[in-house]
Amino acid sequence: MNDIVVDVDYIRDAMGDEAEEFIAVMRVVGDIIENPNDYLGMQASKCATILAAYRTQMIVKSQAYKRRSSRMTETDKLRNDIWKTLYQALEENINTLKLSAKGGMN
Repeated sequence: MNDIVVDVDYIRDAMGDEAEEFIAVMRVVGDIIENPNDYLGMQASKCATILAAYRTQMIVKSQAYKRRSSRMTETDKLRNDIWKTLYQALEENINTLKLSAKGGMN
């Protein structure tokens, strides 16, 4: 199976006016991947808090799309899928950051 690459440009186009939030979250996630040692103690706690706030916004947006599901366009469906996917994926990032925050403070 080929590696699946997140095409940020494609998602940015699909998200339209809402792309900046997606890009901001992906920047944080990318930085965690590139610099995991920077996310310990207070920095991990701060990052978990930020991602949790983004996660809250994402599920609210997803619910808003769901409410108008009878007239969703293909773009709306794609955006809703992106919000749901990020919402689910961020849970593990946040939990790991919480553990890193505790471990870094000991």
